Amino acid sequence: MVKLIDGSTEGINALRSLGKKLYFVTNNSTSHIDLFLERLKVIGVKKEEVIRPGNSLIWYLKKMNFQKEVYVIGFETLKDELRKAGFKVVSDELVPIDETVAGVAEMIKNINPNVSAIVVDMSVNLTYNQLQKCVEYIKRNNAQFLTGSWDDLIPFLNFKLIGPALFSKIIQQVTQVNPKILSKPGKEFQEVLEDNIGPYDPKRVLFIGDSIHTDMVFATNCGFQKLLPLTGLTSEEDIKNWKWEKKIEPDYYVDNLKIFSEILHFSEKRNNKL
Repeated sequence: MVKLIDGSTEGINALRSLGKKLYFVTNNSTSHIDLFLERLKVIGVKKEEVIRPGNSLIWYLKKMNFQKEVYVIGFETLKDELRKAGFKVVSDELVPIDETVAGVAEMIKNINPNVSAIVVDMSVNLTYNQLQKCVEYIKRNNAQFLTGSWDDLIPFLNFKLIGPALFSKIIQQVTQVNPKILSKPGKEFQEVLEDNIGPYDPKRVLFIGDSIHTDMVFATNCGFQKLLPLTGLTSEEDIKNWKWEKKIEPDYYVDNLKIFSEILHFSEKRNNKL
């Protein structure tokens, strides 16, 4: 589920040629980091340049000196990342629940008392049982409610997949507990960037992302300049007939990053002539 967006190779190479420091901030934790890097090797991405939900979840749990068990809805890759970082991960086998009063009662009753945090991320095997257990862990164990990806929709091939933010919003509505969003656009994720990248002047950061609800909101909250390529779910019509908060509107937009690279090269040549 990792692919290069249109023109990204040209755009990234243009930025590197200008000596810019680059970081790749993604909400995608569905692939192992090695596979992620293999697919992005054409643009020379290094492991230390990538910040994903796994990084931020590990950062937060270590910061809290978390010692108990964590219940995870997510891909096995995310669970493995957490295990390798030393955390005890709890998940369920995909066993059907008996469709009787007794079956549902048994599901609700069967709660692990040692779970003190839940993590909700992307899952293509989500079950009612998992959502209900998250609710019970929050209400009965006072478990911390953490999320990885906070996308309502995920572009995939020619489809729009249901995103994990919608899973989290169900739990949020039932428990009336707000999650800590450890990905774009969460405020906690801003701390992750600061810890991983070090001090920076927000006004000198250009944040490039093709999602209004995650990238543009996150960049606005951080005080970054914003560039939105029309390679995701956003169209030029959306930009011209802006219906979201004015403050999250991008400073710039382009069809794709190839055009952005052409603009950079043109500007560089022009400056060299002056």
